[in-house]
Amino acid sequence: MQSVFQSRIRAASSSAATRILHRIHTRTPRFFAMALALLSAACTPTVEKAPEAAPFKALAIGDAAPAFTVATLGGDSARVGGTARQPVTLVNVWATWCGPCKAEFPELQALHVSYAPKGLRLLAISIDTEGEDDSVRKSAQSMGASFAIGRDPSDEVRGRFAAVGIPETWLIAADGRLLWRHSGAIPAGDLGVRRAIEAALGTGLKVN
Repeated sequence: MQSVFQSRIRAASSSAATRILHRIHTRTPRFFAMALALLSAACTPTVEKAPEAAPFKALAIGDAAPAFTVATLGGDSARVGGTARQPVTLVNVWATWCGPCKAEFPELQALHVSYAPKGLRLLAISIDTEGEDDSVRKSAQSMGASFAIGRDPSDEVRGRFAAVGIPETWLIAADGRLLWRHSGAIPAGDLGVRRAIEAALGTGLKVN
């Protein structure tokens, strides 16, 4: 009798053990899968989508010109653009190592002589590197420039106007709007720049 009772206990124990092993066998993979998924989510950094870059857009005629201030070789500073009224300004970007820039200087000087008495400010900004002020000064003097020479060693002004080369020239109105622009050297006697300057100054240029 005792033997039968012990046999039943052993059978029941075996059956319970089998059920436990079955549960462990069937549920453990799912448990580990869930645990791994949670761990992976916790350890994976959240990557925010970078905003799309704005399309490249050059300034259009009539747009507000970027405001900037540069030091001049005369020891002053020149401010261009912005909301405060200012002289009509012809801004030119150049460098001593740029052949077309230096070839353009006689035309810039001619514009300065003709229109400075009528209110035009001409500002030629050199992008030569830091420490080259003497070289820039000598170069400008050798070309007979009597207008203001600005300095922009970090080449920031050109970037603000979305320009890529030199020489580059912009005409800025008294209210800060871009009135005219030209890439490359301005041809000698160019009527386009003269018409733009005359219109900005309110004098008007008549061409037969």
